[in-house]
Amino acid sequence: MNDREQQRRERAYKLWEDEGRPEGAHDDHWKRAEDQHELTEQDQGDVRKVNQQADYEFATEDGGSENAADIKPPSAISPD
Repeated sequence: MNDREQQRRERAYKLWEDEGRPEGAHDDHWKRAEDQHELTEQDQGDVRKVNQQADYEFATEDGGSENAADIKPPSAISPD
């Protein structure tokens, strides 16, 4: 069993429990679990794209001569 199927099983089981463990709704729980999983994967892909774009913009931004790795937080520059 792969991770995707295991996650689907866990979602379907959770839906079943949240609804009071009704009999005869097996197919509905599986379908809803699959739909939720697909939406989650789609959201993760969208977030990944936004983060990649922000990384690119940050890397190409002309922020002067300082390298981002050399920037220190204020507490490291002077004592509080």
